[in-house]
Formats: sequence, C-alpha cells, structure tokens
Amino acid sequence: MEKTAKVFLREDKQEKFVKITNPSMPNISNEIMDKWQRILNIMAKIMKIPAGLIMQITKESMVVFLKSQNKENPYPKGGSDTLGHGLYCETVIGNDKELLVENALKDEIWSDNPDVKLNMISYYGLPIHWPNKEYFGTICVLDNKENNYSEDYKDLLNEFREAIETDLKTLMYESKLKYYADMDILTSTYNRNKIEKILKKQFNSSIENNSTFSVVIMDINQLKRINDDNGHLIGDSIIKTFANSFKSVISEDCSFGRWGGDEFVLICPNLNFNETQKKLAEVFPIVTNNMRKIIEYASYCYGCAQFDSNEENYQKLLARADSDLYEWKNRLKVVMH
Repeated sequence: MEKTAKVFLREDKQEKFVKITNPSMPNISNEIMDKWQRILNIMAKIMKIPAGLIMQITKESMVVFLKSQNKENPYPKGGSDTLGHGLYCETVIGNDKELLVENALKDEIWSDNPDVKLNMISYYGLPIHWPNKEYFGTICVLDNKENNYSEDYKDLLNEFREAIETDLKTLMYESKLKYYADMDILTSTYNRNKIEKILKKQFNSSIENNSTFSVVIMDINQLKRINDDNGHLIGDSIIKTFANSFKSVISEDCSFGRWGGDEFVLICPNLNFNETQKKLAEVFPIVTNNMRKIIEYASYCYGCAQFDSNEENYQKLLARADSDLYEWKNRLKVVMH
C-alpha cells in the first residue's frame, strides 16, 4: 500500500508529494541500528562536526532516527519537527539529491530555517531510499560554524549512505524470503507449514490459558470436474476466488491457509464450535456466489471441531474436523447420485 508525505521545498517555495516507507516494509533490526550508530559516530569524529544524523520521514514529520553520540550534538534521538517548515531534509527528499548549505546565516533562503535556532548553520545531506525508491529519510551532518564540507567528506557520506541502502535492500530480501517460506504462492494465503505452526502454538496456548478455539477444514467441491471440463487455469481461478473471498470476510484474528490441493484450514481463536458454525454459515453464501460467477455449480463444504483439552495433540483436533467435513461430503454424494 503506497504511503506519501507532503514536503515543502524552501528553495522553490512549492510543495511536493513523495513516497515514503509503507507499513509492509520490514523493521530495522537492532543489529543494523548498532551498525548505523557506529557509522554516525565515526562520521562525526572524522569530520569534526557536532551533529551526524539519520533522519526518518513519516507522514507528518522528520524524526531523528539515530544521532551521533558526541556530547555536542543538540538533537535528541526520537525528536521530530513537522513537515512544511522547509527543513533541510525536506528539500533533500523533495529534490532527491544532495543539499549543501555552507552558512545559513549568509543565505537568504535558509537564514530562518528551524535548525538555525539550534545554531546549526551549515548542512550537508543525502536522501536514503528503499530498493523500491520509497524514501526512508536522509543521512546528514550539521555544524555550528560555516562549513563547505570537502569533497573527501562528501564522498565519505556517500559511502555511508550506500552502506545504509544496502542494509535496507538486504532487509527487504530477507523479508521476501520469509514471506515466501510461509505463503502459498497461488492463493497468497498461509501454506501448510505455517498453518501447522500456528495451530500447534494455539493448541499449546489454549492448554496453558484454559481457553478455547476452533479449527475448520474446507474443501472445494468437484474441482476435478471443473479442471476436466474447463482446464486447470479455470480450476486455479476457482481456488484463488475461494481464497480471496474467504480472506475478505473472516476476522483479522483468524488464521487461514491452503492445506494442499483444494483443501484449506481456518483457525478461530476464542470461538467455540457453535460460534464458529454461525460465522461459517454467514460467510458461505458470499463465498459461494463469488465462485459461481466463474462456474455455476462451484461450491465448497467444511468441517469444524472445537479444542478439547483431553486430547494430547492438535492432530486429533484436525482429525475430528476432517471427519465432520467428510460427513458433508458423503451427504453430497448421496444427493448427486
């Protein structure tokens, strides 16, 4: 989901919308933050400046994500200033390029910017991007005296920026690997391995907390016939439509995934058998109608079982849900014959 922020470009006196970190992006690990902190400390020491910062842009503000830990640095970690003031970093992001201000007090454009109040009159900064070109923020240095920042110092800051962007790229890559390890590619629901992990965790939690939950096994009816009559692309479309329709109507605290083939499993925390059956009955016509927009006889059936603390493992719970499912299946066979 795309997320944007509105920045004010002080030099051009205009506003601009920019893409910023969306909620699906991975969190920055402590290990990476420690690495970035070392970068800032080294940078401030080598360049002999009071403030080195990694700033993060949000929808409303520029936030001090990390700061060099020298005592002269006037910026508090986590401190922020709202967008729209024409901050140094707003212009860096809005123009997507470096910004050098040697002495704001001698520059009519920058003489009244908010950082001057902290006596930070010189600035050099670069944008930091995620691999998809969304903005994380900036890396920048500030000084309380005029500073033109030598080419060597600029190169150093560029190298640090590239190291940070490489870390963001690695984070995204690792996040995608984890996603695909847990997800069924066809339906974008959890795969069997992930559902089993959730089920095992829920089973143990219910034993420990004396709580209940229900498990539902679902099966798409006559998928072989659909494939034989219409081809596997239509069969895959039925599977995806079923999964997407079901995902759109279940509660967020439920876990849903493809067990294999045309079978799916739903885990409903804190719901007993009757409550779960009521929810399933409400959902059934919605999902079925969506499937029948593709194939007029498409449908599905389900079986449900409630957690029983007397059972030693979750496999027995699944077996009861499966048995309930096949009672429905058998009734269908009788009707069809």
